[in-house]
Amino acid sequence: MERKATVLLLVMAVAAMMMTGPALSGGTRAELEAIVDDYIAACEAKSAMLNSSSENIRRDAVQACVRATFCRNLKEALIGEMVASNVAPKKHTVHHYLNARFKETVSARELALK
Repeated sequence: MERKATVLLLVMAVAAMMMTGPALSGGTRAELEAIVDDYIAACEAKSAMLNSSSENIRRDAVQACVRATFCRNLKEALIGEMVASNVAPKKHTVHHYLNARFKETVSARELALK
């Protein structure tokens, strides 16, 4: 009798874990998407400084505009990569990942142009 109860509890625990797995990953994907959307919005806000009198600020604004376009165009692919890589849905972690992917892409493009 104890053995049946133990097996039943084990089956119930495994079933509970299987049912919460998709919900957790879906929540993580939604959280990552929200953070990426905030990142894009921040880049677009910074790109409003294109008419600044400072050359450095204008250069940063152009780069922010390019980053926003990069993230907007590849948003689904980037989120899929982050989910596959188990990137934590934290603002600083996602920003680091997006900056690294942008840098890789820009570096590869610069090498191709040489």
